[in-house]
Parts: sequence; C-alpha cells; structure tokens
Amino acid sequence: MIRSTIALIAVVFCINLSDAQSGMSPYPVIFVHGLNSDDQTWNTVTAQLSTVWEMNEDHTLHFVLNARGGDTTLYMQDVLSPLRDAGGNIVNVIGASDIYTVNFGNFWNRNPSDPRIILYSNTTPGSSQSPGNQSAISKQAFALSIAIDSVLRITGAEKVILVGHSMGGLAIREYLQRTENGSPKWWIDPQDTVIGHKVAKVVTTGTPHLGTNVTSIPLFTIDNNSEAMRDMRISYTNGQAGAYLFSNNELNVTTNFYNRDIDCNNLTGDQVSGISSGNSFNSALPLPPNVIYTYITSNYLGLGTDLAVSTSRQWLYSGSQPQPAGIADTLYNTRNHLQQTSDVRSIIRGLDEPDRKEFAYRISTGITYSACITAQSFGSNSDTDVYRFNLNSGGKLKLKAVSSGAGVSTIALLGSSGSVLAGKNFTGTADSVLLDASAGIHFARITGNSNLNTGQAFHDFTVEFIPNLVLDLRVLAEGLWNGTAMIPDTMRVYLRNSASPYGIADSSLMMTDGSGNAVFEFAGAEEGSYYIQLKHRNALETWSSAPVLFSRTSSAEFDFTQTQNSAFGGNMTLKGGLWCIFSGDADGDGTIDATDLALIDNDALNFATGYLRSDIDGNGFIDATDYSVADNNASAYVSAVRP
Repeated sequence: MIRSTIALIAVVFCINLSDAQSGMSPYPVIFVHGLNSDDQTWNTVTAQLSTVWEMNEDHTLHFVLNARGGDTTLYMQDVLSPLRDAGGNIVNVIGASDIYTVNFGNFWNRNPSDPRIILYSNTTPGSSQSPGNQSAISKQAFALSIAIDSVLRITGAEKVILVGHSMGGLAIREYLQRTENGSPKWWIDPQDTVIGHKVAKVVTTGTPHLGTNVTSIPLFTIDNNSEAMRDMRISYTNGQAGAYLFSNNELNVTTNFYNRDIDCNNLTGDQVSGISSGNSFNSALPLPPNVIYTYITSNYLGLGTDLAVSTSRQWLYSGSQPQPAGIADTLYNTRNHLQQTSDVRSIIRGLDEPDRKEFAYRISTGITYSACITAQSFGSNSDTDVYRFNLNSGGKLKLKAVSSGAGVSTIALLGSSGSVLAGKNFTGTADSVLLDASAGIHFARITGNSNLNTGQAFHDFTVEFIPNLVLDLRVLAEGLWNGTAMIPDTMRVYLRNSASPYGIADSSLMMTDGSGNAVFEFAGAEEGSYYIQLKHRNALETWSSAPVLFSRTSSAEFDFTQTQNSAFGGNMTLKGGLWCIFSGDADGDGTIDATDLALIDNDALNFATGYLRSDIDGNGFIDATDYSVADNNASAYVSAVRP
C-alpha cells in the first residue's frame, strides 16, 4: 500500500546544494520505511541532507521481519538482523552518522547455524506468508527499537529524531505507545517511563494514523492479505473495527489475511488495544508528552486523499486541534502517496527545531551545527529555534552564526529561565553575541524570517565556550578551626603573576565549607602559572610557596593544610594536626600587633557582637578568646611573608 520509511534526521535544516554547509545535527535522524518499500525510497532526501550532515557509508540497518513464517508468528523469532549477506559481506554494521535508514525489504537463507541476509528480497518462507516489508507493525516496532538502540550506542547521542512515511509512522507510534503489563513494551529503557523512549521528535508523512481501506495504489503492487494490510484497516469486510488501530479481538479479524496474530505473540484470540480512538490516539496508550509531533498531510489534485490515505486520516486531531494538544502540528502539501518520500521541502519543514526551551535540542559547545529557517504553520514566516547546553563552570560564551541568505534575523543566549542574557540583530553573513556566563543550563536561540530563505539555504551556528580558570582550594583559618571543623567564611584569592612585581591577574571571593574547601573561578586571567595570595577578614595574608599552574582543561588544586611548606616561607601554624593560616590581623595590614589587639579589646569592652573583623573565632561575640589568639601571634611577631 504505502511506501514508508522512517528517518532519523538530527536537526531541522534547509537545503540549498549550491551553498551546502558542514555542520552537524543535534540528534541523529532515522528514516524507517513502511509497506512494500525499503530504505532506498528515501534516496532523494538523504542525498540532499548528506550535503549538510554526515551520512556514513554504513548508515542502513537491514532486518528480516518474516524469518519463520508459518512456523510461528512470534515477533522475537520472526525478526532477524544477520550480520552478513549471501556473499559473506558484512552489511549490518553502522558507523557514526547524522542520517540513518532501516530496511525491512529482505529475506534470509534460513540457516540458523550460518544466517545470511538476502537484501531487497520479497521472498517468503512459504505460500500464504507476508513479505518482510509487509509484515506486522508490531514486528516493525521491535526492529525499530533495535535500530534506535544501535544508533544511540554508535553515536553517543541522547535522543533520536524519527521520520516515518505511511506505515512507517504507525511503526513509530507502536514503538512509543504500546505497553505490556503496565510498562512500555518497546522502549530502549522501559524502566524509565518518562524519557526511556529516547525520541526527541516524530515526523510522519502520508501515514494512515486513522487507518485506510484502500487496497490498491496506481503503479504500486501490494499483497492485500498481508499482516501489514490487516493492521492498517479501518474496518474489515465483516464490518468489524480494525483490531490493530481501533481495538478488537483477534478472532474478529477476517480469515482472508494470512494470520490473525496482531500482537505477534504466536497466539490468536487476544483482545487488542488499538493505538487510535476516534480521531485521535487511544488515551489508554498515550503518546509521550515530551516528544514533538508533526503530521505532514496531503491532498492530491483536491481529491481529499493522496491516493492511498484520506487526507482526514493522515493526522490525529480533536476538532481542529492536532493531538497531543500543544505539542503536535500539521503541514500540508499536494503530493501523491509515492511522491511523499522525495518531498524534501516538506520533510525539512517538518523537522523544524523546537521553539520552546522545554523541548530544546541538546547541543555541545565547540561543535558547529547546521539548521534551517523554515516556514511555519498557518502562514507564519517567523521561525524560532532553541537549543540547550550545560556549562560545568563559568566562562566566556560566544554564539556565532553564519548565514548567507538563510534568513537569520536575531541571535541570543538565554539563561536557565529562558530570559535573554545577551542578544542582537544579525547583520552581514557572520555575526556573534558574547556573554560572561556562570555554570548551569543555558540556551541558544536563533530566529529568522522564512520569506528571506525561499531557497531553503542552511545556516551554521556554534556555541564557543572558554571556561574560567578554576581553583579547588583547601585552607583553614586558625581562629575558625577547632581541630574538627571550621566555621565557614568568605576568602578572597588573588592570582599573582609569577614574576616580580607579582601583579594581580584576577581575584575571586568564595565561602569555604566546614572543612575549609572552596572552589574559586577566575574570569579575567589567562592560562599560566600564578602565586595564590589568600586574604581573609582577620587572618594573615598568606601566599602559596610557589606558582601554581592553571589550565582551562582542568581545575587547579591546592591544599594549604597538609604541610607547612605549602605556604610561602612556611608561614602557617599547626592546629589539630592540620596547618592553618594565622588569625588575628584585624586591621588587615599584614602584621599581627598591638593595633589589632587594641581593636579587639575595644570591641570586647563594648560587648560588640556580629560579623566583625575583631571576631577572630567567628562565634559572633568579641571577648577574651579572640584577644588570646591575636595576642599569641603578636607575641611571636607574626607577619605576612611574600615573594
């Protein structure tokens, strides 16, 4: 009936072969075909997309869906993916790619001890059996789950994008919707009932979401008795509802089909829950709400059909609202059913990236991606695309876009709440926006006008990140450390140049924890070696014994507590088995002396309390204990030791 394929296309980008870019897609795209078709139905689309994204020579996974035929209808025994073809060549290994396809139009040599796949063969195990690419939708979903898992493993991607033509769209829905004993049946991680499907977006074109009773298509040969034709029926000739789509007992499937085992468990007589109900999906088998859905519908020559599926049955809806509400959309064209897999413009429009941060595709810094400004539904020409990334530390961000006639109008960097932190109107053919960013989730947003991109040209964008220098430090202040824990307090670290006159390169203020640990970030210093200079409100200024190497690729680590020699001149005191910087420099002049004692004594006589420089032990009270710490160090003539 319907030549269908599913495509994993990673990002929504436009195609202009004369101006092809070299970016990646955030997620790989898998094209999976449907009835009586194979991966080659997508050749026009994949050939053009491969000028933008990487398409590895080994990008197709080939499956046999009718391995056992009359012996069994059990999906686990009927679905095979032999490694070698009939000539012994390895054919079922994929490489890292942005574009993948699956192929169900195969058979095999029926030799379990040395299985070989016979590519592009419609052979069946015997008479009255379904060809592989006209086998049950449940088997297709099982094979699709294997394909998704394989793509995720080879690419390391977090998710995939699925594009399905005709019955391929039903295979996608079966994968996403079917449950067994209350858990997702086909998901990659059925234990994760939120994102275990690993799908970011679904695009279908010419899919009989609400079924079709068409039994022939011009210039297209189908087996009307096959499992696939059985599964796509709106109703049977006996008037019963199509069991796969609209729920029914398998015993009510008419006997003209090769078998009645819709759920492919090798049993007949099960009550099947259909994936559709009325004009939408079956609420008992809902579509995941964290996936975006785009239904491409077609009305060929105004006939209300694409010659295989009625236009009104090519999408899910309630009234005029695509379903699931708020996360589904429709596009419209006038292609007939066999033309739909080569309709690059519609498919690229369908692949449009999310415009909401909740669905933003995850990207990585330092990688160039390619995307397209596309026309939107209801005649809108304003296209917004949002991408998500995470920073493990603060640093300098640059969002750079390259757009030559690709319609980009504004670029922006957003914070975790979606608020604009830096943005500008795009000018020229290359432009960028800068931001001093903190650690955490951020978004890149690119907005454009599709009327300025009628040729569907691609634009490139890159989020460049220069991380701050990071220091993982441990330091204890004598007065705040009781031998077991330290009262947390703020410390300022200055990075001092390693050569005289030891100028300040940068500084950072952070609060330590109860063990004296703190992580300091430096946005203004370059990579290199620096002395660490410590300053605290009432502790003695202390320098590291030698310059410390700082790199943007990893945190510098320094511990003042383990050895006296970690401080310049050994200028620390031992307390509770750990080395501490001296406390008592209440006036911060680099020497603990009578001036400091006078400040402490004066505050003590006035019963002063609070966060004061004279509170040497940090308990909020200025008293004899504070005076004692400073007095001991003053008696020892303690002062700062610098290079």
